[in-house]
Amino acid sequence: MIGASKVYDQLIKDNQIETNANQKNLVTELDKFLSNNKKNFVQKLFQSKRYEKKCFYLHGGVGIGKTLIMDLFYNEPNLYKKRRVHFHEFMIDIHDQLHKLRSEKNSKDFIISKLVKEIKLESNFLFFDEFQVTNIADAMILGHLFEAFFKHNITIILTSNSSPEELYKDGLQRDLFLPFISLIRENSLIHDLSINIDYRTRSLSEGKNFFLSTSPVSKLKIKDIYDSHSNKTFIQDRVISVKKRDFIVKNVSNNIAWFQFTEICGDDRGTEDYLEMIKIVKILIIENVPSFDNSNANLQERFINLIDVLYDNKIKLYLSSAKEINKLGSAYHLKTKFNRTISRLLEMKSQ
Repeated sequence: MIGASKVYDQLIKDNQIETNANQKNLVTELDKFLSNNKKNFVQKLFQSKRYEKKCFYLHGGVGIGKTLIMDLFYNEPNLYKKRRVHFHEFMIDIHDQLHKLRSEKNSKDFIISKLVKEIKLESNFLFFDEFQVTNIADAMILGHLFEAFFKHNITIILTSNSSPEELYKDGLQRDLFLPFISLIRENSLIHDLSINIDYRTRSLSEGKNFFLSTSPVSKLKIKDIYDSHSNKTFIQDRVISVKKRDFIVKNVSNNIAWFQFTEICGDDRGTEDYLEMIKIVKILIIENVPSFDNSNANLQERFINLIDVLYDNKIKLYLSSAKEINKLGSAYHLKTKFNRTISRLLEMKSQ
């Protein structure tokens, strides 16, 4: 058993996720699949042929834990040379690179093989989230691309809302895409995660807004919160000017912004910056708030100023922190001042 399975079991023990037999079966299957693909040739001779495939194709409905489980295995520390990427972003990058390589006037198969060889130098394992085929440009090259992945011994782990047979359904010239479906079925361990509960919707309805940054569940819940408030097709960093100093407001969409703690408190920021920010932001997400001590007192003071602005102006706050809010440490000279901040945070949490 590799570490991801233990992390999953611990999440259940800590009541961060519910016990689900179908998820548990998936964890076991993916564990065996990745363990086998880490073995050398001699070791694989004694492995069940079921796990000899080079692709693990996980499909099922929304909000059932596909991404959570994939991320647990991606974060497995003993899995080397790996890359995790949203499939849509990956294909944009592939098309850009193919466009550059076409100037060499070689065949499509040669160009794709050359590109995959470059990918292999950095990645033995590719994790694709939200695998889908929505345009003919992707449909026409996927067969060549995945053939090259398998030829160069790159292991694929992907999640999708669709079974292989449902991919590119009703798409233009779909008959030309059917060989790719056959290729996937032949080379994949296909797992249907059948669960009739949308944990994502349930989580959002619970209204929780403070999380522990150490939990993989928290990261996904924060993403769900952002997605539920934002316009996912229009996200941008906004630059505001305060006394001739630029302040970048991160990931702005529909009056929500999403920062890492160091992005909003790590630079020389002050109350004036935060007051200017809330002219365009009414919902704020801050990830990875640390515990404080004398060594990061300057960061703590900025955080105190930020919370004062958010509290006074009734800005909705979501955050993740290294410890529970009432257990965060403090620099010695800021303890009294920080007690008020903790009180305000707890009030904002209850609201």
